[in-house]
Amino acid sequence: MNTDLRQADAGASAAASAARTDRDIYRLTPTVDAGVLAAIAARLEFRGKDEGYARLSQAYFGRLPLAQARRILALGCGTGIEVRALKRLTGPDTAVLGVDHSQMLIDAARQLTADEGLSDNVTYHTGDAHHLPYSDHDFDIVTLHTLISHVEDPQQVLREAHRVVRPGGTVAIFDGDYASLTFAYPDPALARTIEDKLIQLIVANPRIMRDAPRLLPAAGLKLVEADGTLYPNIGTGRFWLAATESYGPLLARSGLLPQAIVDDWQAFQARAVQNNTFFAASSYYTYLTQRPE
Repeated sequence: MNTDLRQADAGASAAASAARTDRDIYRLTPTVDAGVLAAIAARLEFRGKDEGYARLSQAYFGRLPLAQARRILALGCGTGIEVRALKRLTGPDTAVLGVDHSQMLIDAARQLTADEGLSDNVTYHTGDAHHLPYSDHDFDIVTLHTLISHVEDPQQVLREAHRVVRPGGTVAIFDGDYASLTFAYPDPALARTIEDKLIQLIVANPRIMRDAPRLLPAAGLKLVEADGTLYPNIGTGRFWLAATESYGPLLARSGLLPQAIVDDWQAFQARAVQNNTFFAASSYYTYLTQRPE
């Protein structure tokens, strides 16, 4: 293993392991600086507009009971990508509410929604998914779209989703199994270390979608339908290369990896795309659940 990396790990591995859940930049959006927030917002908008990712991540929208829904709650809405997509699929009388704990992301969501002419009956609030400011049974549909992998207490967030959805209502969970996130790299040991640090940077609960089926019943939710898919870029592809461009500078800045290692890794990934030899992938899962009548 690279000497710089070995030294960095020797000084930081114990602290990083102990603080693993505190490294998630998405969880820390209320406190990170403007530069990190800008990178997060740009990544959210990029992935929501990437054709392949949007197709797989929003596929479950067509299986939601949207025609009967009058109130939809999108938890962890970020810049509002999914709120805007849901609004395009619903009638003018359907209210869509987005909640995120970052005021900056909520402000961006309001502006982007207005820019796209979708503000009618769309509301954004700053709030904590662990403790929602809504009444019991207030919504027909609640979505947790790339949220549960970031929260401090997934079980509590599921309980809150159960509380605010009406009996017979739907709670939809979409997220990545980020423990499966991988990039090709010629040094396998270093590749695993870089991937582990990257996962540590961007997600607090990388295995949560493996645990969710046993957490759902404890939250009072019945699993109705589930599916999963792999999103790879092989040979070439913009989605995962853009992830290296977004997160690489933050990896070095966070102290998780030395700058030289990050630079070499990013340069290798960029060359691989140019040479048609790129490989990166992660799996994603969707769980459609119901609060029993």
